[in-house]
Formats: sequence, structure tokens, C-alpha cells
Amino acid sequence: MISLNGVDKTYRGRNFEVAALRSLSLAVPQGQYLSVVGKSGSGKSSLMKIIGLLDFDYEGVYELSGRSLRGVGDQALSQARRRIGYVFQDFQLVSRFTVRRNLEIASVIRHGSVDAAQVAQGLEDVGLADKALSYPDELSGGQKQRVAIARAMLGGPDLLIADEPTGALDGATASAILDLLADIHQRHDCSILVVTHDDEVAAAAERTVELVAGEVVRDVLR
Repeated sequence: MISLNGVDKTYRGRNFEVAALRSLSLAVPQGQYLSVVGKSGSGKSSLMKIIGLLDFDYEGVYELSGRSLRGVGDQALSQARRRIGYVFQDFQLVSRFTVRRNLEIASVIRHGSVDAAQVAQGLEDVGLADKALSYPDELSGGQKQRVAIARAMLGGPDLLIADEPTGALDGATASAILDLLADIHQRHDCSILVVTHDDEVAAAAERTVELVAGEVVRDVLR
């Protein structure tokens, strides 16, 4: 599903040039649960942005589901992004809206209309059906992340990208979120890409790729 071949990403400024990715090649089949690890500055975030179709300023070839989306029109790009779910460390929920409304807005963005049944099922799947009318500031960190995961899974994406999904959580809550991701992986035919610096989070995936200075130095399939 994901194929990168000789990808280079360089950040340039008036007085600096930093190579974030160096001739990186990586293939991830459909349905695989992959963790990407590395220290700060290793290239994890740059890789995530390219795979998530958020950055096209790179050299080399990246194909998603057998197709390069560089240079395609806005409509085709929007359609491709709708097949990707994003989960962020800081949740990115809209505080002035209820939990249900946060998912409804995502439903409109992804599908053009609200699918009420899908929203309700999404909250049921993450164990938060009873929190539909709550506001984000009434939720714990773990509950907020569950809402964020439910939002990302609306419509059944082909790829779920989670950027440090447990970074803002305590140990027990982080373990519960990892269990939820494992359950999603088991029940849905979607690839999961988790970007993390946490060895425990990385070990929950079936495959781990480690980056150092923009290069793959370790690739372990469990």
C-alpha cells in the first residue's frame, strides 16, 4: 500500500540546510501495523507528513496504493486524504463543540454530509457512547484520545496515522489506547502507522522501523 523509493527531504533556509530524510526506501503492505521510532531529529515527522500527503516538497518516489499523488488536482488529493485517518498527541478536538459534534464535523469534511449512524457507531466502538453530549474539557486525556481515534476511523480509512498517540497520557491510560489500536487493527482492514519514541508503544506493532539521521537503520518484523 505504501511505497517509498529513494526519498530525500531537505529543509533549506537562508543560512542553513538540513537533510531530514536520506534516500529512504520503505514498503508497507496493506493491513500492516507499523511503528516508526527514532530520536528527535531522526526524520520521523517528515516521513509521517509525506506518507500522510501533507508534504510534497521532496525528491524520490512515493506511491500510495500504487499511485503517486504529486501534482494531481485538488479534488483527487482531497479524495485521497479522506482515505487517511489522523490521530495526534494533543487530540485536536474543538473545545466549544460536544463530542458528537466534533465527529459530525469530521463526517462532513470527509463525506460532505453527516452520517449519524456512523458517528454513533464510532463512539460505540471506542466505548464512549455515553459521552456524546459531553465537551472535551469534561473528558480525561484517555477519553479525548478515544474520541480522536473514533474521529479518525470515520468511514473506515485505508490508513491510520498516529503521531505519538500516548505521549500526553499516563502509563495505564497509554496501555488502554494501545489495546484499542490493536483491536482496531484486528477488526478493520486498514494499515496503522504509529510514530513514537516510546519502546513500549513501538513493541505493540507487528513491525518496527528505526530512523537515524533520516535513514532506516533497523527494520524488525515480529
